[in-house]
Amino acid sequence: MPRPNLRFLLFAVLLTAVSSHAQYKGTHLPGLIGLQAGTQAPPGIYVGDIVFVYDTSTLKGDSGRQVNLNGGITTSADIILVNWVTNYKLLGGNVGGSAGFPFMKNRLQLNSFDAATNLAYTDMFISPLTLGWHFKRTDLMVGYNLYIPTGKFKPSGVNTGLGMYGHELSLGTTVFLDKKRMWHAAGNFALEFHTHKRGEDITVGDLGTIEGGIGRTFYKKLDGPIPLVSNLGLVGYSQFKVTGDNGRDIPLPLRGLKDRAFALGPEFNIFIPKPRLSLLARWEPEFGARNRTQGQTFVFSIVWVAKSFERQPNP
Repeated sequence: MPRPNLRFLLFAVLLTAVSSHAQYKGTHLPGLIGLQAGTQAPPGIYVGDIVFVYDTSTLKGDSGRQVNLNGGITTSADIILVNWVTNYKLLGGNVGGSAGFPFMKNRLQLNSFDAATNLAYTDMFISPLTLGWHFKRTDLMVGYNLYIPTGKFKPSGVNTGLGMYGHELSLGTTVFLDKKRMWHAAGNFALEFHTHKRGEDITVGDLGTIEGGIGRTFYKKLDGPIPLVSNLGLVGYSQFKVTGDNGRDIPLPLRGLKDRAFALGPEFNIFIPKPRLSLLARWEPEFGARNRTQGQTFVFSIVWVAKSFERQPNP
């Protein structure tokens, strides 16, 4: 009878120890917000496409114990985004909203390597109300986001959605550090609450996400009245469970535990006035993860100003 491979057995035991502490995922994808996270766009209608990529080959346990797997897994998403900001005021702030229609490959249900799905429509989100204020040296924005389980979900199945609603409240601010509003620091805090997963007695814990960064704006004068505007800076995020996952269908080792992760990296974005396009690239490698995967997040986007509602000053 052949002897068991001792190295393989030790690896399997370590993987089980780490995976048993993996937490259920929330609906908020961290890393989609960066520089000037608390600034609402000028009044108008915006149509964009966001490419989100999360690559990981590492699992981290409650004590920081780490398992690296060859190959790992890459989650990718393509999100069609429609955003609108009006000139209507509520409590002094501009009324706006947005809707996202995402397609995702390998959507993680847990913080583990348990996803293997083709690109498919997943859970969409809508922000029916956002309010934005612009002061001399500070911008402020608040909003409500609803995540809708439009992706495929069956208990114990291979799914493209998470099978639950998410309700999220957000508060963001951008502070301009000089009189010319060239240097800026920003942060956005979002708190997400979840319903039961469909067909299961599982409620994912409340999720907190902090995103933002510090950077500088550059202007280049062109022939027209609007300059070329670019921003360069350092961005990051922290995502963490405020309360643990709970429910009868959650394995006992997972109940009540909390996860967390941090990320930090560069962002560059530019607005080109003639085609009315904004382009963005962001890279945020993670660190300090617990009870979840640790990897790196890439975000690329292109946004078109379909219609401007900005009121021109009287001559």
